[in-house]
Order: sequence, then C-alpha cells, then structure tokens
Amino acid sequence: MSLFWKLFVLQAAAAAALLLVVLWVLRAQTATSFAAYVEGRERQRLEDIAEQVAENYRVSNDLRQAALQVSELQSPVREHSRARARFRRAPLTVLDARGHWVAGAPIATRAEPGMPIQVPISVAGQMIGRISRPPMPVWVAPDELGFRDQQTRALLWSAAGGLLLAGLFAALISGLVQRPIRRLSRGAAALARRAFDTRMVVDRGDELGQLAEDFNHLAAALAQYEQQQRQWLADAAHELRTPLAILRAELEAMLDGVRALTPAALQSMQQEVQRLESLTDDLRELSLAEAGELALDLQPCDVGALLHGTASRYQAALRSAGFVLNLQAPESPLRARVDLARIEQVFSNLFSNILRHAQPGAVRLSAARMDNTVRITLADSGPGVRAQALPHLFDRLYRAGDDRARSSGGSGLGLAIVRSIVRAHGGDIGARLGEQGGLTIEIDLPLQPEPNL
Repeated sequence: MSLFWKLFVLQAAAAAALLLVVLWVLRAQTATSFAAYVEGRERQRLEDIAEQVAENYRVSNDLRQAALQVSELQSPVREHSRARARFRRAPLTVLDARGHWVAGAPIATRAEPGMPIQVPISVAGQMIGRISRPPMPVWVAPDELGFRDQQTRALLWSAAGGLLLAGLFAALISGLVQRPIRRLSRGAAALARRAFDTRMVVDRGDELGQLAEDFNHLAAALAQYEQQQRQWLADAAHELRTPLAILRAELEAMLDGVRALTPAALQSMQQEVQRLESLTDDLRELSLAEAGELALDLQPCDVGALLHGTASRYQAALRSAGFVLNLQAPESPLRARVDLARIEQVFSNLFSNILRHAQPGAVRLSAARMDNTVRITLADSGPGVRAQALPHLFDRLYRAGDDRARSSGGSGLGLAIVRSIVRAHGGDIGARLGEQGGLTIEIDLPLQPEPNL
C-alpha cells in the first residue's frame, strides 16, 4: 500500500470512528430529550382530561359516568400492521381513589416495562380517582414516531455526508503530504545518479519545507565534495607525475647515452624515488586520518611539559638557521589527553615549514587556557602568506604561492595531515596573520576533565 492510501485510510478511519461516537451520543441525547418531550406532552394531555372528568363529576356525582362522557376514555382505536402495532393514542384507564378500575381500557394483566403515567382527578381539593396510561416505550403516537424516524434519517444522512467530506479532506491532506515526499524521492534518485545540481523548491515553512532545504544543503555539499575529490585526484596525479617524469627523463637520457651513468645521476634518481615514497606515505596517512581510521594512543599529558620538550628538540636547528625561539609555557598545569607521537608529528611539520619558508627572526611558542580547551600558539616573524590564502592553507596539496613551490621539497600535504591529526584528538587548528607580519598557527585541544573530589 502506498503512502497516499495509508494516510487516506488512517484519516478516514479516524473520521469514521469520531462520527460514530458523535452519532451515538447525539442519538442517545435525542432519544432522552424525545422521551422527556413526549412524556411532558402526555402528562399535560392527561391533566386536561382529568379536568374534564372532574367537571363532569361535579354535575353527575358519578365517576364512571363522568369518565365515559370524555371521548378519549372510550375504546381506543388500534392500527394493525405486519411490522408492528401502532395506536393513535395510548389506552387510558380511570381508577377510583382505591385504585380499582372504573372506566376506560382494562388494566393490563401483563407487566409492561417502565412506569405508567398517572394524573390525579381532584374535586374541591379532594382526589376522587386517577387517570393512568401505560409506560412510554409501549405507547407512542404516530406523529411522535414520525418525528423520531425523521431525526434518525437526518442523523444517518449527516453521517453519510460527514464521511464523504472526511474522505475528501483525507485525500487532500494525503496528497499534500505525498507530493513533497515524491519530489524528495525523485531528488534522492537524481543524487544517486550523481546529478548533484538537483535542487528542491522550498515553498513551505513546515517540517517538509525544512527537509527540502536540508536536501538542498546535502546536494550542495555533495557537489562540493565531488569537486574537491576531482581536484584531489588531479592534484595527486600531478604530484606523482612530476617525479615520475624526472625519473623517466633521467633513465631515457642514460639509455640513449646522452647522460653518463654516474653516482651523481644515480643520487638524483634516488632523491626522486624518495620523494615518491614520501608522497605516497603522506597520501596513505591522510586518507586514514580523513576516514577516521588513524590509530591514537591517548595518554594524559601536561601541556607545559610538552612545550618544554618540543622547544628543546628544535632549539638547536632554529638557532643555527638564525631564529630565536621564545617559549611561554602556562604557569598552572594544563592536562590534555594526546598521542605524543602524533603531536610530535604535528610540531615537526609546523617547525619544518618555519625553517623552510619563514625569514630568520623571533619564533613564539605559547599555551593558554581557553574555557575547556588549551590553545597552543606558534608564530613566526614573516613573510607569512596572503590573506586570501589563509582559508585554504590546510587544504590538501595547496601551496600558497611561490614560497611553497615544489622546489622547496614539500609535498603540499603536511598541513592537511596536521589538521587531520588535531581533529582526530577532538580539537581544531587555524591560521591567521601575525602582529609582526608573519604566520600564526593556533591549535585548540580539549582539556582533560578534572576528577571530582
């Protein structure tokens, strides 16, 4: 069963159940009100007859004779039919003060359900008898039956019209719900065919409209991801093609006798092989990190001690290159859970970039608490990068101009690997232009929660 029919049947069934309950309540209320109305009218009629009998009694002083002078106390007229027996009026009985039959219909020997209606006959304030009629459910006049049947037919026609109207509304609501879902289904099928330019028309402000808007965001993200993947594959192929082309040229030159097979030529080829090996290792590590499969051995670590150890490892290399390392370790202990080997890889990439691209000068390494994180800052004194390059600095195979050309020896994957390692720790990394015109790298790592005392 399709969604349309499921919604239609569900709403129609709910409407039918509601109508049945309403009709049952209305019918019960109508029956009660109808019985009260008929009983009140009958009691008023009996009071009028009792008054006539009393008037006749004042003249004749004979209760039976006074009763027989009233036409409605004569033999009742009965209508017979195959379906049921009807009476124009219920048979009336006149009883004396002691309850003995005087005139009218004989007292029924068979007990009938309900209570009979009785009205006293009074003369000069003294009750001389009573007028009685059988219980209401047994004797109903034809006009009263017609009214009840008319009410029943009206309720049935109302129920039929209500069900039809409920069915129309159920079909309308089901169509309104199903239509955007069908559009989303066709859009999902288009995305499966890699038609990432598919977009939904957002023409409503409810949850389905929000779902269509989320679909558009997903399609845009998939289109961007596909574009990045194509660019990633093209850049990776280009990066691999360059050392392969050099190796091929070197080998062809040696085979053609243009270049002699010397140790220098072999060393040049070995450097290209090492570059290929380093590039493939970086690509593999980056793919593992982006797939969330980078294994981490997290251990509690004091960030201040971590910075002191890092500064001692790179102090000599920086000093020999003309840099001055300024360490600003936090005064109070700041503990984080890190993989020391991976964090060392992060600092290795960052300090290698400083040695490769920055001009000699001051280098600042510091750490400070930021709410529930610790921010590690590494800043050099220039020349930095262009402002428009900052958002792409951690992209794969991105080089910010000539200062990061392939001749410098970098693969263009170092900062991308750094970002993946930091994010694997639950942190984040960013870059901004420093106050002295250099590049400032900021690493945010989550602090280890302090134990409850």
